[in-house]
Amino acid sequence: MSEAVSVVVLSGKGGTAKTLWQHTLAGEASRAGISTLLLDVDPERNLSNRFHVPAHSSGLGTVLEAAGVTANEGDAEAGAKAVADEIRSTPWAHVDLLPAGASLNGVSQVAVPDTWLLRDILTIAGIYSRYDLVLLDTGGRTGSLATLTMYAADVAYAPITPTTDAVLKAREARSRVERIQRAHPLRWAGVVLTGFDLRTSVDTVIRDAAFEEFGDEIRAEVPRRVTVHEAFQLTERLGDRTDVISTGLAEIFREFLRRDLMGVANSKDGVIR
Repeated sequence: MSEAVSVVVLSGKGGTAKTLWQHTLAGEASRAGISTLLLDVDPERNLSNRFHVPAHSSGLGTVLEAAGVTANEGDAEAGAKAVADEIRSTPWAHVDLLPAGASLNGVSQVAVPDTWLLRDILTIAGIYSRYDLVLLDTGGRTGSLATLTMYAADVAYAPITPTTDAVLKAREARSRVERIQRAHPLRWAGVVLTGFDLRTSVDTVIRDAAFEEFGDEIRAEVPRRVTVHEAFQLTERLGDRTDVISTGLAEIFREFLRRDLMGVANSKDGVIR
């Protein structure tokens, strides 16, 4: 097996559909038989909650504590030894989850000087050779934890939803990637639009601003549809729904995953205008 493609979704605020995208992409990876690890790096544990992981459970926070981050240490080998005990299966074939864990919120408050620590932990634990795809879900904060996550990833993208500061936050995410690229070849895969209703003037203005700012960096667009959020809330794979709307929307997620994140050629245009 070749080394996994690891993907981080970025935005310096909550409520921008980061978890929805990683969750839905994992569902389409599952349907395609792609071995996938979902890694919840959000102290709010949104991704873990989707898979009904109890709030008091251990997880990534435990791994980083084992690596000594709360004691101002960075023992990647000790952290790697803890990884296997924290990975759990999901109801979806080919998809595992490393949940955030109850202690990740405390860990997120610690400054970690070794920006490569999380990547080293995952490398030593064999994660990049065990899976084809690693999807890292971040929270709405910046800081050491977000930086660790970016260094653990190969590809980054940002979502834009119809909120007033969405374009600004996506621009900031792109700038963070550009700064990281000075030391780590993190590839910028562009932005994705989610939940715009062109019957609403505010949505139209924000969408126009996104196209003005990002142009062809907008790699996929999913309009506002109830079925997307229903599948997310019910922890269903969108593509398993048999109605025409759901299967069409699932194709957009799948093509973005294959073409822009995993680099599979000859995919269709994922933008719906």
